Amino acid sequence: MTSSAAMRSLAKPTTARRQPTPRGAASLIVVMLLFFLMALVAVYTSRNMIFEQRTSANQYRSSQAFEAAEAGLNWALAQLNGGRIDGACLPTNALTQTSFRARYIDNIDAQGRMTLKTTTPAGAPAVLLPSCIFDPQVNNWRCDCPDAAAPNLPTVTAAGQKPMFRVRLEYLPAAPNIPSNVIRIVSAGCSRADAACLAANPSAPPGDAIAVLSALVTLRSSLSTVPGAALTARLGVNGGTGSLGLTNLDAGTQGMTVLSGGAVSGVGVSVMPFSLPGTPPEESVGAGDNRLAGFRSFAGFSTGDRMFGAIFGMSPDTYRDQPGAVRLDCAAGCNAATVNTEAARNPGKLLWLNGNLTVDGNIGAAPTAGILATSELAAARPVMIVVTGNVTLSSGTLYGAVYSRSASWNRGLGDTIVHGALVAEGEFIGSGSQQIIYEPEILNELRTRSGTFVRVPGGWRDF
Repeated sequence: MTSSAAMRSLAKPTTARRQPTPRGAASLIVVMLLFFLMALVAVYTSRNMIFEQRTSANQYRSSQAFEAAEAGLNWALAQLNGGRIDGACLPTNALTQTSFRARYIDNIDAQGRMTLKTTTPAGAPAVLLPSCIFDPQVNNWRCDCPDAAAPNLPTVTAAGQKPMFRVRLEYLPAAPNIPSNVIRIVSAGCSRADAACLAANPSAPPGDAIAVLSALVTLRSSLSTVPGAALTARLGVNGGTGSLGLTNLDAGTQGMTVLSGGAVSGVGVSVMPFSLPGTPPEESVGAGDNRLAGFRSFAGFSTGDRMFGAIFGMSPDTYRDQPGAVRLDCAAGCNAATVNTEAARNPGKLLWLNGNLTVDGNIGAAPTAGILATSELAAARPVMIVVTGNVTLSSGTLYGAVYSRSASWNRGLGDTIVHGALVAEGEFIGSGSQQIIYEPEILNELRTRSGTFVRVPGGWRDF
């Protein structure tokens, strides 16, 4: 190579190798950023979903506890209006068992004031707490109704969600606007069964919910208006050829033996009144009473319905269908044995007989002092009986009050003693030899201890 060629070669600039453009790396970075953003969006979305799931689960448990507590209120009210139950709160005909009201209400005095078994004011610890747990295996509740021991959780072995409730009765401290015959039902519902729900101040296990509801209840009497005489008849009284003895020594009713909207025939001959000392017998007979004769049908209400409402404070259909009533089919006739059987099974409840009644033996018994449980174990109390048909007084002794809706009550030819009062929606006739003795203690027993427990308007609370 010549020198000039070498010089030209040296003088020629050297060209560097061209580097590839970093397009793939940029795309990778963009894709990674997009994936990162999508991951953030997914995480945020999942976070909201998890939050919503937790909120939904909390709402589910809270609603479950609330519904359990509401079920407890309704269950306790239904049990107060039920008959005899066993330790599992199930109906029984065993006379060695008592009713729910006798297990937790110690006594009801002559003024209707209720004393509870625990005798504790609101908020104080209580021992007797009936409780129920839902058993998913049988799709029903299993309950425990203690009568003299600390409460226990009912045994439920099935798996799954098992909400529960427990109830307690509380008496209310004296207050100007609260009647003395009102008590409070407090129901605690838990979304999962646990002993903590049975405490005096119930609580829910961790992660579960609790709701506490309460309602004021009172006894709606089966005899809201006590009859003012031994015998009350809307149309009239005809003693016939027999001997109808009527006795009233109660000063509160002025010793009235008969109240009739019509005539009373046979006074001193077949109708034999006996009243307060110093009161002439005929002066105790109120014949032609305009208050009774004044009942007239109007606006769809029959004359008899108006009289029924004046005595019982409600229509016949409402009275018959109330929870504290026992309805008997007496189309073929009922007798003393039938009435006694149902009265013993359902202490504190009234009897509605569709048909006729023959009193052919002793019915009911005189009131006995003591707590409700003791009186229920005696298996016989005064009875409140409404009969849609006729009542035949054949034999025996009846303790209580009888109301007959028959247009003409033919009392029969028997020899029966009634301690309490009789009320006839129509005419009272017959030729038997009966004694009707006005007993204010028996009538007051029916007024204060017999009937249906109902909620007090405005007495429901969920806080």
